[in-house]
Amino acid sequence: MGDRGQTLNDYVLGISVFLLTVAFVVAFLPSIFTPFNAPIDDSTAARASRGATFIIDDLSVEGRANVLDQSRTTTFFEQNETELRRVLGFPRTTDVNVTLVDAETGIVNRSAGDAPGDDPTAATDRIVRIGSNTYQLTVRVW
Repeated sequence: MGDRGQTLNDYVLGISVFLLTVAFVVAFLPSIFTPFNAPIDDSTAARASRGATFIIDDLSVEGRANVLDQSRTTTFFEQNETELRRVLGFPRTTDVNVTLVDAETGIVNRSAGDAPGDDPTAATDRIVRIGSNTYQLTVRVW
C-alpha cells in the first residue's frame, strides 16, 4: 500500500453518492412546484357543468327548456360571489363566474361573480333564450 489517503473505492463511492443525489433532486424538483400550477381536474369541470344545469333548471320558464325567465334571471345576476356559491352549492374554496353573452353580437349582457383573471378555469357553455334574444350562458369555476 502506498501512503495516499484516498483509494479508488473511496472515490467511486463518493461519485456514486453525488450522482444519486443529483438524480434525486432532478427527479423530484418539478413536483415541488405542482401545487402552484395545478391543472383543472375532473371534479372542477363537473362542478361547472352541474352549476350550468342548475341555473337553467332554476331560471327556466315552466315547460320551456332553455328559455329563462326575465325577472328571475335579473335577480340571479345581482348576487355577489358568496351568494352565488351558496345558491349553486359550491364550497367556499371554489371561485365561480357566470356570464351571459349576446350570441349575435358577442357583447357581455350580464355577469356575476369574480373575473377569473389568469387562473386556469373549467367552463361550461349553454345556449339560452330570454324573450326573443339568444344568449350564451357560461359558467366558469376555478
